[in-house]
Amino acid sequence: MAHLHMLSGPELRCLSAVFDAVLPSGASDAIRVGAGDVPLDRFVRDLLRRAPAHFRVGLRACIWLVNLAPPLVLGRWRTFVGLTRAERLDLLDRLGRSSTYVVREVPLFLKTVACLGFCGLPEVQAAVGIAPVDASPPEWARRGLPVAEERR
Repeated sequence: MAHLHMLSGPELRCLSAVFDAVLPSGASDAIRVGAGDVPLDRFVRDLLRRAPAHFRVGLRACIWLVNLAPPLVLGRWRTFVGLTRAERLDLLDRLGRSSTYVVREVPLFLKTVACLGFCGLPEVQAAVGIAPVDASPPEWARRGLPVAEERR
């Protein structure tokens, strides 16, 4: 049942779009890289391989809520992936201000997942002042080396 540990293509594209929206490249002089510059897709695969089932279900539910929210929240007949970066940020902001607790927590949960992977990178740790900086990147981030799941 390895497929339960994987995201579908649309799910991964939406999650990548969320990551790119909240962690854009060149957003500051201190951190030049963004989500699109690092292998966060590999982080997500590694995370889902290790995470309990309720986390995987929750992540998928959050992805689908965000991806299908634009018609209801913005009045735009598009998925999250089809929005501009500004519209994506607006949607996440509006969801984060929802009067419904579960909806309000969705953007925070997805941002937390993004930052969990992003801040696991030594270059990001050094740029934001996390000490001590890891001596080497996590296995999922080592270019050219497959994550454990991909070795099977």
